[in-house]
Amino acid sequence: MNTSLNVARLVDRLSTVVGIPVVPYDEDGAVDQDLTAALTDRLIRNGVTALTPNGNTGEFYALSPDERRQVLTCVLSARESATTIIAGVGFDLDSAIADARFARDSGADAIMVHQPVLPYLAADGWVEYNARVAAAVPDIGVLPYLTHRAITGAHVTRLVERAPNVVGLKYSAPDPVVFATTKAQAAEGLLWIAGLAESYAPAYWQAGARAFTSGLVNLAPAVSLELLTALRQGDYGAAGRVWVRIRHFEELRARDASANNVSVVKEAMHQLGLCRRDVRPPSHPLSEALAREVTESMAPWRSAVPEATGVAEAAGGRAV
Repeated sequence: MNTSLNVARLVDRLSTVVGIPVVPYDEDGAVDQDLTAALTDRLIRNGVTALTPNGNTGEFYALSPDERRQVLTCVLSARESATTIIAGVGFDLDSAIADARFARDSGADAIMVHQPVLPYLAADGWVEYNARVAAAVPDIGVLPYLTHRAITGAHVTRLVERAPNVVGLKYSAPDPVVFATTKAQAAEGLLWIAGLAESYAPAYWQAGARAFTSGLVNLAPAVSLELLTALRQGDYGAAGRVWVRIRHFEELRARDASANNVSVVKEAMHQLGLCRRDVRPPSHPLSEALAREVTESMAPWRSAVPEATGVAEAAGGRAV
């Protein structure tokens, strides 16, 4: 392993709200690169210090290889010295390794390895997949994205023994008890990120998570950071009050097996003048009834949304 990787420092920088930026499209359906950079700048100016371009809220699986690299390059162009970039990689092993090396060479601090999407996933195969990707980029951090309950703490430990640059995991199995068991059985010293965003962050924090992902930050970064502060202080009453404010919005994202997860975020952003509501199949724009429900769900935290300074200019007069 390359000694240039400072694991402790990276874990410290990742122990925060990990924002998952959306990918805005222009009127022709292409990635709007100027707006991608402007929206990244908005996140950073409003206190978000860790970002995962090419995450699920960024429609990772709907992007071409070239588009994934465009998105990463745009996000990196807007970073500041305190910004930690964790690039999403995945698909087949060769694609994941190629994107991981591109991320490293472009200046990303770490990669997040998406859960393999093959219908037949063996726990030992999950270890092998992540170990090979990690071995290709030994000088940056690696964070596997874990959604499968079949992966136990013992499997995680075997992975870390093979790949010491695995510094943590994004854990997204929707079961706090299984999460707590998996963490307790795994090697010590890993950062566990609550990968189901604010909805699960309080429960997973009590079991040892010290970061959480967020799509809500695309709209109201201050709300997500307020939740982080409450959790860090052990003030679960305050954390619960934030949770109540965002519950309806996050429930809309999770409804129907998360069918409209990204569509809800983009609809809200469109209503705020931040980007077009367009999503790519198999996602789908919301119905008028659901769009109205999105409006209602924003009411409890609408006042915390910062102005869209610089976003309109980046759109160059195009409708957002």
